[in-house]
Amino acid sequence: MKNINELKVTIEETPDKEISTGEERRTHKRYRVKEGALALIDNSPGTIVDISTGGLTVNYIVFGNEPSNAMRLDIFLSSEDFYLQDVPAKVVNSYAKDKAIDADNIIQVKRYGLQFGELTKHQEETIKYFILHNTVAEG
Repeated sequence: MKNINELKVTIEETPDKEISTGEERRTHKRYRVKEGALALIDNSPGTIVDISTGGLTVNYIVFGNEPSNAMRLDIFLSSEDFYLQDVPAKVVNSYAKDKAIDADNIIQVKRYGLQFGELTKHQEETIKYFILHNTVAEG
């Protein structure tokens, strides 16, 4: 059995492996979104939990195939007549949130952390507008 000093040396001597420090990696402030905001991924809706100028978090029902790692999505909020389409994004994290079972199926809800890709000036300004007018608090 190694003592704590031997373990510390072992960790410090392995710079190739990434060790999570639990530090926040986000560089943009997140804001909780008003109820009803959706992200359409592969024409399937997911509920937006929070958003920043760098990305968003969405709860998404996985019906079969999960969304690809790199994607384009639409942001939609019907109560405000807001629609922004074709936003480039990539999955930076995901985890299973819930499973619901009905008579014939298991439905899995996953939470995805998405990072926006290279946005047009119009998309950047529209996301800033969305944050200003359609969020309720810091996330």
